[in-house]
Amino acid sequence: MYLFLLSILSLLLKVSGTKETIFGHNNFTEYQVGNMNLILSVPHGGSMEPKDIPDREAACWDAKTSSCIFSHDCPPGSIQNYKKCKVSTNQDRYTIEVAQALAEEINNITNGFFPHIIINHLQRFKMDANREKEEASFGIPQAEQAWEDYMGFLTTAKSQMSGGLILDIHGQAHPEKWIELGYTLSKTSLNSGVFSVSCSSIRHLASQLVNVPSETLISGNRSLGKYIEEQNNSYVCVPSPSNPSPNNGSYYSGGYITKTFGSRSSGTIDAIQLELPQWVRAAEERSRFCKALARAVMKFWQTNYCSQYKYEFLPC
Repeated sequence: MYLFLLSILSLLLKVSGTKETIFGHNNFTEYQVGNMNLILSVPHGGSMEPKDIPDREAACWDAKTSSCIFSHDCPPGSIQNYKKCKVSTNQDRYTIEVAQALAEEINNITNGFFPHIIINHLQRFKMDANREKEEASFGIPQAEQAWEDYMGFLTTAKSQMSGGLILDIHGQAHPEKWIELGYTLSKTSLNSGVFSVSCSSIRHLASQLVNVPSETLISGNRSLGKYIEEQNNSYVCVPSPSNPSPNNGSYYSGGYITKTFGSRSSGTIDAIQLELPQWVRAAEERSRFCKALARAVMKFWQTNYCSQYKYEFLPC
């Protein structure tokens, strides 16, 4: 019933053109309802630290099953193990600000269209919205509810579209300081050059552009990396024409949201994980970068998605 009401509400808002915000339980999650086929997801930018949600540090190692049990209270036969079952807890600082600025710039470019924006306001060590439920929440009811709200908002936003794109916005501190674009294609496959976009998180886009080679969409002249780099040669991307693969460099290929909510397995909504270096998220560069990113995203959009006449894409 909760998701049904959200679906009806966001549909009405889309038709009316009104920009509205919906919050999950305890305001731990937020959904800014958009009116276009683009979703911005921000799972790791939150700063809320409620005391009644214990910190996630490490899970329990069960030697008998050689697996981690994601619980604060280790069951008999298991023990907390920081080496084998440590969890990621670092906040992706300023990613919420990046998403908001990016949405504003897209609105300016398109004369009134706003992406849907979905935000997790909890610190990552309280709940990780880019992991499966067990690892994300460690069985704490309030964290489980926040995780369910976040995934429900993504599902509701997707339900308003017959096709579209999710940009899952993250931060990283890799020494290369480049922008990593994750399509759920492994570093090994990119390095080898042997991959198919039909096995990626933009599978549906590729299925509509049957005459466009895989490399062209991932690292070639119709790729998001290409459009970002052409805005400013300081914004080095991987994969892109300048860096078709990471080689020996650091690279994130895409996490739970990109794999689950993108089109890799099914559906008509694609997803790309954006891993942004610290310097483009910093106050000194953020505004300039978000203007450039908005232009790049819309160029990628117009070139690739607006050619899919089978679906209603806004704006085209």
